[in-house]
This record gives sequence, structure tokens and C-alpha cells, in this order.
Amino acid sequence: RLRAVIEAGKVNAYRTAAADAVAADLLARKQAKVLAIFGAGNQAGFEVKALARIRAIESVFVVAPPSLRRDAFVDQIGEWGLQARAALPEEAVRAADIVVTATPSREPLFDAAWVGPGTHIVSMGSDAPGKRELPSELFPNAHLFCDLLSQSVQIGEFQHVRDEIDAGVLAVTPIGDVIAKRVSGRLSDTEITVFDSSGISLQDLYMADVLIRAKTPDR
Repeated sequence: RLRAVIEAGKVNAYRTAAADAVAADLLARKQAKVLAIFGAGNQAGFEVKALARIRAIESVFVVAPPSLRRDAFVDQIGEWGLQARAALPEEAVRAADIVVTATPSREPLFDAAWVGPGTHIVSMGSDAPGKRELPSELFPNAHLFCDLLSQSVQIGEFQHVRDEIDAGVLAVTPIGDVIAKRVSGRLSDTEITVFDSSGISLQDLYMADVLIRAKTPDR
């Protein structure tokens, strides 16, 4: 029996940001204070607000082409009580404790050499074949995580290093194993961590169930 029809645009934005925040809470350094966000679209705002709930974020660098939308986004972040300004990719990445990429890019957004020790990186824009936000040169020197490996190597960020993963040259850990405490997440304050957030249907189903239960508390 059909129980509900849910308009999932905003729901999807919330669940994506929530999943990224859960991963960041496990993988980012506890003292992380500086966030770099690539993109100034709808999802970017949800990401900033979610990450600010799990870390004491003080400043945000927004990396996006000059536009009224980018400037409005910077102003909006300021209204949330965070210091924010537009920045170029190199400046933002070098300064950041956490880097989030929320773009439709098909080529790397920054150079691997700009990433400092201890940085946590979230890629959530790579959700289809051909999309790409991160430089593959980063991966051998980082601890890699994803939401679902079989999907990540098909449409996520790790599709571009699938051969290396299949050959065992690169290892990717499902974030669920870290949540369940079957494996460790971040191993040191100098380790670079990467989370590929391609999004999975289980997250949508869980959000739908929560919304339905909230509307029907007697069930």
C-alpha cells in the first residue's frame, strides 16, 4: 500500500549533507576550523551548515566563478555567524582543514600538491560516469573512504582509479565499517582523508521513513 509521496529535492540535500557530516565527524581532525567549499549552488549551503554542526568552523573559503550567486552565498554564510569570502582554488585548499567539492566538474578542481597534512576532503559532485573533482595523484598519499564501493568505482570519484583498486594498489574503506567500529577512520592528525559521497538509496529510504513516522506518530 502506498503510504506517501515525498518531494525529495530538499530531502536529498539534507541527507547528502548529513551523510557528509557523519563521515567528517569520524574522519576530520577534531580541531578543524577552516572550510573550503567548491561550488555555490544549492547543495553547498547545506554542506556548510551541516559541517558547522560537527566542527567549530570559524571561516569558509568559497571557490566558484565570479557571479551574483557566489557573492550572495558568501553573504549568506556570514549571516550564519561564520567568516566567509571568495577565494581562488590554491589559496582555499592550502588554508583548509576540510575541503568539500560540490560541483558538476569533469576535471580535477585543484592540484594534489596544495593539500596539506591532516586535511579531510569530501567529494560529492561526482555522481555520474565522467564526472571528476579530485586529482588522482592525491589518492596514493591519502586514506580513502566511500559510502558504497561498488557504486563509487562506477559513477563516483573512484571510477577514475578503478583499475588500481581492482589490482589492490589502492584500498578504499566503506564508511559503514568505520561507523560500526569494525575498522579505524583517521589514524593520525597528519593523515589526509578522502570521502567519496556518491549517495545511496538506503539514505533516501531512511529519510522517507523518518518523515512518514514524524507525520504519523501513532504508527
